[in-house]
Amino acid sequence: MTAYGMSEKGPVREMNEDSFAYEKVGNCLCLAVADGVGGEACGEIASRIAVDSVISEFKESLAFVKDREELPSYLKTVFNKVNIKILHDCLEHRERMGMCTTLTVALIKGTELTVAHIGDSRGYLLHGSELIKLTDDHNAAAKLVKQGIITETEAKHHPGRNRLLKVLGDNQYLIPDIYSYNINYGDLVFLCSDGLYSFMSDEQFKACTGERNNLKSICEKLIATAIEGGSSDNITVTIGKAEHLTEL
Repeated sequence: MTAYGMSEKGPVREMNEDSFAYEKVGNCLCLAVADGVGGEACGEIASRIAVDSVISEFKESLAFVKDREELPSYLKTVFNKVNIKILHDCLEHRERMGMCTTLTVALIKGTELTVAHIGDSRGYLLHGSELIKLTDDHNAAAKLVKQGIITETEAKHHPGRNRLLKVLGDNQYLIPDIYSYNINYGDLVFLCSDGLYSFMSDEQFKACTGERNNLKSICEKLIATAIEGGSSDNITVTIGKAEHLTEL
């Protein structure tokens, strides 16, 4: 398995509310990143429940998904099961009421990539020299960009980027965005929190990826670049590489 991840609380925050995970499940590489929301309302617990639960669900049931076309429905079910776990935890621990989290998940099976996403953590694909954003942010600033009211550059510093429109921890049925892509062997898939991507340009991001066979080095360089760029948030990234299938 070729995957790696790192998380850093950053130079400003007192605690790290981000969580990540990566694991091989059958012949599928599973990645997850979650950015907890809530501060005193235990965002770090919500994010940890999210990534641990989604990997646990994959271990229990991903093998029963036989066709790629079944993945969207399956992932919606998984996201809602994880959401229910967060809500139940809030009921058991009343001091955690209101905790919530983003969740972005990637499944890499050979050259097939499926991404499921709620919130403003992001997925990226590095294909050759091209860096491709795979997900749409679910925050007020991104909505203004779609409406043509502000630019992508303005959105990075707009106060609306801190107002999430979709999260796990919401007491409703969730419909995550689901994306399917055909990729190439050797392509890199990145999942990251906004504390990373908001504080660097795409060119700076790509400049960190020179050692494509050293994912640890890439993670270290990305986090260092975000800190140099003035990141005021927790910083998390996990990377998976598309490789030939090997059944466990």
